[in-house]
Amino acid sequence: MTRRETMVGRNRSAGVPMLIRAGWAVAAAMIGLALTLTIVAAQATDFDSSYKTGPAEANQDDVITYTIVALNAGEAKAGVVLTDPVPRGAAYVPASCVYRRQTGGTQPCGPPPDLWEEDFAADDCITTTFAVRVTEGSMGWPLVNCAYLRWDGNRREMCITTILNPHAFVYLPVILRNFSTLPDLRIASLTVEPAGPSMGQTVAITIVVQNAGAGAAGPFWVDFYDNPDPPPTRANQPFDSLCPSPEDCYGIAWYVEDGLEAGQSVTLSSLQGYLPEYSRWPGYFVSSGVHEVYAFADTWNDAVWYGAVLEQNEGLDNRYGPVFVNVVPGAGGWSVEWDAQDFVTPRRPDRP
Repeated sequence: MTRRETMVGRNRSAGVPMLIRAGWAVAAAMIGLALTLTIVAAQATDFDSSYKTGPAEANQDDVITYTIVALNAGEAKAGVVLTDPVPRGAAYVPASCVYRRQTGGTQPCGPPPDLWEEDFAADDCITTTFAVRVTEGSMGWPLVNCAYLRWDGNRREMCITTILNPHAFVYLPVILRNFSTLPDLRIASLTVEPAGPSMGQTVAITIVVQNAGAGAAGPFWVDFYDNPDPPPTRANQPFDSLCPSPEDCYGIAWYVEDGLEAGQSVTLSSLQGYLPEYSRWPGYFVSSGVHEVYAFADTWNDAVWYGAVLEQNEGLDNRYGPVFVNVVPGAGGWSVEWDAQDFVTPRRPDRP
């Protein structure tokens, strides 16, 4: 009897049904997993709260200041890079770039596009300011300036739009044009099929462009961008102007010659209809890894800031992306060799 009591004392759950004991074990495991996931999530580097500010309006020859706040709400991260390519229509004011942490003094940075590379502690914050002079711009021209934080292959884009010469915009358009009937070109969708292609495997890129405005749009260009650096933010930035390097430069150009009536859409495909003389595309991705792809409507007409079509909304409203395409290595080790003359596409004609 004594021996039996001792054994029961060593196994206090012996009287508990097996199903309940299994439930305890599962619950404990799930709690442990949840705690682990919570810890991992809390430790991930997080720059989502970072932002950029600037003036809403400016006139030609004004000096304007941009402020970029890089805030890491997650774990420490080394080698974080801040870049800001100043767009056409503005010129960097020399020696105006400075940055500071929450404690300590200011340090010089820049000049653009490469502002600084720094290590971030958890909950660290760096504030950067620099000035530009507005050098050109017609009535109502939007100056779109974007900053980029980069770390471990990740990127956070922060953009600010400044309307130039707003006083001219108030009077002349009212006299010359009924802005309620302007077109508004947008990329409705961008798809890559198959979704997870192999390197060297033929893909079909499909872009749907829509005129969401009340007026008809004349002819315009549409571009597809593969890993642009930086991404497009306005008209007159064709894909070959945003390539990381001449060798790593791929994209497609279409010309929608018939334009689009109000409410109409057009479907563009990489399998037919694009202009090979203004494109650089072998029909497939030539490198493995994650590709960031974009599409932009009304990409070219260098004679004017807005491109070929004056729209109700300009700039980022015309962009779609990023779409992330995970390209796996090809079994045959696909590669493409281009001649030197293929690195540069010919200049497109300035035509509306």
